[in-house]
Amino acid sequence: MNEQEKRYQTLFDTQQFNPDELDYSILEKHITQLALLSQVSNSGITVFDMYQRKHVYTSYNFSEIFGYDLDRIESENTSYFNSRIHPEDIIQLSRNGFAATLFLMQGKCDVKHTKLINEYRILNLSQKYIRVIEQYQVLEFTPSGQVWLSLSTLDISPNTDTLQCVQSKLLNYKTGQIYPLSEFIGQEDCPPNPLSPREKKILQLVRDGLLSKEISDRLMISVHTVNTHRQRILEKLNVDNSIEAVQHASRLGLLE
Repeated sequence: MNEQEKRYQTLFDTQQFNPDELDYSILEKHITQLALLSQVSNSGITVFDMYQRKHVYTSYNFSEIFGYDLDRIESENTSYFNSRIHPEDIIQLSRNGFAATLFLMQGKCDVKHTKLINEYRILNLSQKYIRVIEQYQVLEFTPSGQVWLSLSTLDISPNTDTLQCVQSKLLNYKTGQIYPLSEFIGQEDCPPNPLSPREKKILQLVRDGLLSKEISDRLMISVHTVNTHRQRILEKLNVDNSIEAVQHASRLGLLE
């Protein structure tokens, strides 16, 4: 169990469930309705049981739309879903999910009408990364008011930029109010800037249109040193050229 999983474990342990008050016939009714919905939609649908801490329903069309192995979902559950997520995105999704869960459990917003919306990358049928949008919301509370069942719908995003990383927000779909994660996520949960101060400065100058020789003159370092930094920037951001580096870093807020 990694550190993030331990934090989730501690958070979930604060929820005290009384098994005698959990009426699973309610879940069966939801499953019947969700199965019908999945037949006419292009969304993957799951239900997560906070008491059992696992997905208790997965729509059959995960196989058709996203290429997921339904047998592995049955046997591996959450671990399999996580294995399909881009390795860079799973870290930030875990951080954001923890922060959002804590925010909701502390009663800082209308939990009943609030969705957590994440956009991230997964492996598709062709074993290529595509962007998806996932929306979480509470499906059922226990009689004592605990969040019991949560509903997730997964859709292919119209945004096809696979260089862009995770985007998350909380939305009150009744009032339209948005709670940006940056407002309540702790500083310790924010992913660090992978670029050194010098690399950041060089990429800012690249963004401003300066060539390596001009950057060299501006910073009073050799052209060789500038080009070495530029190569390291590409490696750190996992991109192929400077244009992609500027675009990717800008989306992550690394150049601010």
